[in-house]
Amino acid sequence: MDIAESGQAILSGNGTISHLFYETYLGRYPEVGRFFAETDMGQQAVMLRMALTMVEQYYSNRYQAMEEYLRIVGFRHKRREIPPNLYDDWRDCMLDTLQEFHGDDWSEALEQQWTEAVDLAVDRMLEGYELKE
Repeated sequence: MDIAESGQAILSGNGTISHLFYETYLGRYPEVGRFFAETDMGQQAVMLRMALTMVEQYYSNRYQAMEEYLRIVGFRHKRREIPPNLYDDWRDCMLDTLQEFHGDDWSEALEQQWTEAVDLAVDRMLEGYELKE
């Protein structure tokens, strides 16, 4: 399995990955729960799956529109006062979740691809923290 096939599996899934992720993330870092206090977690689950697809597509294709969108998402996170230092924890939880989601299909190569993809996306999002109002 490669990252593109992984992305297809995420989109084809029934939202399991979102449930696994938020269970892991909020379990490890309960203090981030405050950022989700007013959030419809059903909608958030869909948004997470779409975001992962975007991360995969940006990694695979480097579309300019996706790069710009990731900066906008980062800017929105800044406006919500989400500290940049949370991104490392988010990445680690996401990689653990992806491994659990894929089970026996997970490999070192797939882990490397997702690590690079997430890091690339996070770098663009953090650039959004520099954007002016």
